[in-house]
Amino acid sequence: AFTGSTAVGKKIQEACARTNLKRCTLELGGKSPLVVFDDCPDLAEAVRTCHDCVMENMGQCCCAASRTFVQAGIYDEFVKKSVELAKQRKVGDPRTNVDQGPQVDKKGFNKV
Repeated sequence: AFTGSTAVGKKIQEACARTNLKRCTLELGGKSPLVVFDDCPDLAEAVRTCHDCVMENMGQCCCAASRTFVQAGIYDEFVKKSVELAKQRKVGDPRTNVDQGPQVDKKGFNKV
């Protein structure tokens, strides 16, 4: 089994096909969405959940909830709370008290 990018997944699948048609399973990530509606009973908790779901493993997770849909009636407040939470995130040396350590490479750092 392989978890990773589509480009590398294609190469692995091609290699499996060339070598005796080996069976392989590919999890190439996706765009797992979260949806938050106006009747959400606890907006702060919804913001925290959405934040945690996309930031898990420094955002380098094949099942990260990389899309969040928020109903118009609470959108502005959701964004405000999300920005506040993101600004509190401590990034740095993972051997210290931080929320987020290193990214896999510079490209990932710039993207996440």
